[in-house]
Amino acid sequence: MNGLTPKIIFNGYQDNQFKLVILEPSVAEADYAVVMRNQTRLSTFFKGIMDWPKADMTLEENRASLAQHHQEFKEQIAFAFSVFSVSNNQCIGSVYLDASRCDDFDCELYYWLDAGYLELEATLEKSICDWIEHAWGLPKIALVGRSIALETWLQLIRESAACEK
Repeated sequence: MNGLTPKIIFNGYQDNQFKLVILEPSVAEADYAVVMRNQTRLSTFFKGIMDWPKADMTLEENRASLAQHHQEFKEQIAFAFSVFSVSNNQCIGSVYLDASRCDDFDCELYYWLDAGYLELEATLEKSICDWIEHAWGLPKIALVGRSIALETWLQLIRESAACEK
């Protein structure tokens, strides 16, 4: 795995539609509500990468997960953000920026929005990719599960790992 080496790290982002804040325990209740409302869709999206979120996940388990995300952020291992709607200040999803497990990319970007906001996914993707490329200095973004199918991504990782041996 390559290290995640942005030229600068940001604690948040805001444009006219989205506000991103560090995913950490203070947003646990709002995050938990939107995660569990979308549990089936999210577990399908992340299948093959992780077993999350479980149907019986508790608020305390979510709080612990957010504490782990926050620790990774502080250690500059990975960067996770909660997505809020600017218009109504509701938590509507999450964005995850991880080191790439494939040599051809600078980072892996995962994001999801609440089912009621799916029409904004393309807008969020463009905004976040522009931000990561230009502000963070990470132009080669792997949009896993989106522009790169999960099966293709897992094959790329296997090929990258084989080259390291």
